[in-house]
Amino acid sequence: MKRIIISILFIFCFILYSFAEIPIKFYKEETTIKLKENSVIIQGLYFFENRSDFEMLVNMFYPFFINNTNIYPEKIKALDPKNPIDYTKSEKGIEWSLHFEPIGVETVFVEYNQKLKQKSATYILKKFWEEKIDKTSLIIETSLSYKEINFSIEPDSIKTKNDNKIFYITKRYYLPEKNLKITWK
Repeated sequence: MKRIIISILFIFCFILYSFAEIPIKFYKEETTIKLKENSVIIQGLYFFENRSDFEMLVNMFYPFFINNTNIYPEKIKALDPKNPIDYTKSEKGIEWSLHFEPIGVETVFVEYNQKLKQKSATYILKKFWEEKIDKTSLIIETSLSYKEINFSIEPDSIKTKNDNKIFYITKRYYLPEKNLKITWK
């Protein structure tokens, strides 16, 4: 009988813990995506907020889109944003720990260069948690020579500057349902 009661308590605590709100919020993203001849360069600034009264060390995972045409990135940088972050490579991304002060805000800058075997690049939008992001700003830069550029998420505006086309996508209170896929000829 004692074991049954302990098992029920354990299950109840597990369920409560599973539905507890994560005190760290990923609330803003500012990312530039530069399409090159056979690669894509991603430069992202990610903003997090600790909504608790406690100091925390949080394990973070940053995924890369990898398949037979999108190779594991080379030249990966992760900064906090001034100091290098000591990260570990995994099969599908990088992992690191981020220190948060109580009711604190932290930013992380991630930059990487990913080789492409086709004229197609995919950027993962669902990165850190499954909750709405207050603001997502994406800037996609391409050469004017790229033709028939297609996006899985329609750009808000397009500008031409020097020899580049610049596409802007801004979303507010946004829960990504799909990745940003870009194809061109």
